[in-house]
Formats: sequence, structure tokens, C-alpha cells
Amino acid sequence: MHNTPVVAAVLVALLAGGAHAASFDCKAVRTVTEKAICASPPLSTLDEQLAKEYQRALAALSPAGAAALKDSQRGWLHFATQVCTPRKGAGPVGSVADCLAPEFRQRLAQLAQAGLRVGPYVFNRIDAWSVGRIHDDDGAYPGFAIAHVAFPQIDSPVTPATQAWNAAQRQEAPGPMDTSDDPRATHEDDDSDYTFGCVADRFISLQVDGTEYIHGTPHGSDSHEARSTLLAPAFRKMVATDVFTPGSGWKARLPPLFLQTWLKGDDGEPMAAQKEAILAAAANPEAWLLTPAGLQIAFSEGEAGCHACNPGPITVPWSALKTMLAAPDIATCKAPQVTRAH
Repeated sequence: MHNTPVVAAVLVALLAGGAHAASFDCKAVRTVTEKAICASPPLSTLDEQLAKEYQRALAALSPAGAAALKDSQRGWLHFATQVCTPRKGAGPVGSVADCLAPEFRQRLAQLAQAGLRVGPYVFNRIDAWSVGRIHDDDGAYPGFAIAHVAFPQIDSPVTPATQAWNAAQRQEAPGPMDTSDDPRATHEDDDSDYTFGCVADRFISLQVDGTEYIHGTPHGSDSHEARSTLLAPAFRKMVATDVFTPGSGWKARLPPLFLQTWLKGDDGEPMAAQKEAILAAAANPEAWLLTPAGLQIAFSEGEAGCHACNPGPITVPWSALKTMLAAPDIATCKAPQVTRAH
């Protein structure tokens, strides 16, 4: 058996001059989750890292932003406790620790997106979960169906544009899960998350990433939606002329550039559906994700002909687009720099 974190701290301190311990007093544990943390030094270390990352994010946010993050954290704790609580007759406490460890690591990555400053903006991250105990073991969490949504918010939005941007990003928390005991019932796992492309004073570009898995099917499906928004001089969706100058010929020049970029990194013979998907996305401003590296397009499930046919994200560097760009700040935008607790 593992030593408790308190004992481990003493032993490691003698040997190495320092140690990690759980974020709470292991002498007063009550729940299965707390017992698992205190019985596993690696999980205890993750728990302490998680507590530090959480406090860092809270300190970087306004009171309203911190309150929203606290709600998210309570939701995550309830979710992790639910999906990692063993059924009657299930394995020992160690199996709870094995379940909790990836959840702690994932939550660390999520919290690293909260309290991030880019230019004039500090971003918060809001998460919500729904969990239902079901009859099948086919999903990501055996015996459960889950739904998760995440979205970013500008902390302390003070202008109509930043308030409108926040409203446009909000997603509703997932509702109650169908927990029918009918063995013929169909259950699914759903996830909606986001990836920042880049942020500048006057625009923000991000991508909403969705996944869906219907239990018992051979594979899940995914979707990607680019959202590029102008904040100044007024709030609105970005259009082609915000990125490229009129008369630059972008509509004729851009699709071949994306196709050539993809062909350079692909060894096989491209399918007609793949070519069509690339050319269509490249010509569609609503498919563009602005990133520090360049202009990017991505493809949702089946968009290039079949489940395994998607070309993957393709990025054309700004250097190849420089002569067409409408403004210099398009090519100098930044992505939030995530820092992690240690």
C-alpha cells in the first residue's frame, strides 16, 4: 500500500528536500475520492497541482469571473466523483485513483485556459457537465452517458462589443441525461469545446470543436466551426475584406495555395472529394481560422467524403499571403499562452 501524502512528504523531504501532498488534510478524509487521493502519492501530487492552478486562475479573474469559475469547478468535482465512484462489488480504492488521474490531468489543462491575458483581454473558461448512469459500458465512461460543454468569456467586459462577444460564445449547460434501463435504448457521449486561433485588439478568432459518440457504433463523429469576430470599430462577424484587400484576387489565389500546402505533406493520391472539400473551404470565409502561424481550415465528419478521409487542419503561412492582407495586425495576432502549475 502507498503511504499517505503526509507520510510521503516526510520521507521524500528527507531524501530529496521537498515533496507534494494533497490539497486537504488526509487525517480527516471521508469520501471514496478523498481516500483514493490520500492513498496514491501520484494522485495526491496531481491534486496539489490542481489546487494551485485553480487558485492562480481565481486570482487572475474579477469577482464575477471568479464566481463563474467556482461554479465550473463545483460542476467538475461532481462529475469526476460520479464517474469514478465504483459500483457495488467493484475493485479496490486503487481503481478509483486510476480513474481520477486522467480526470485531474484534463482539468489541469482546462483550468490553464482560465485567467489568461492576451492584449487588453483576460479570458475565463466556463465548463458544464451532465452525467447519467445507464445500462451499457460502451461509452467513454463504462456505465455512464456524459455531456460536456465549454466556452470562453472575456472577463469584465466593459464595451458593448465585448459584451456581445461573450453573449455569442455562451452555450447552454447540457440537460438531464436519458437513463432508460431498456437495453434497446440508445445512449451517447457529447462534447463541445473550443480552441483559440488568435487574439488581437480588434478581433478574436476561435474554433468550436464538437464530438459525438453513439454507444455501440464503430466510431464517433466530430465537427469544427470557425468563429472569427471583429470587435472594433464595431462588433460583427469577420468577412473576407477584413482579411484580404479588395482586388487582391484572394478568391482565385487562396484555394490553390491550400491544396498545394496539403499535397506537400501527403504521400497518397488525393481523392476527388478531398480536393473539392479543400477548394470549397478555402474559398469560404466562414471556414477560416486565423492563427499566429497563418490561415487555417479544418473539416467536420464526412466533409471530405468519408470518416477517415478528412485532410486534417491545413495552414497556409501568413508569409505566403502577405501581399493580399488587408492589415498588418492580421499576421501578428497572438494565441493565449497557457502556463501550467508545477
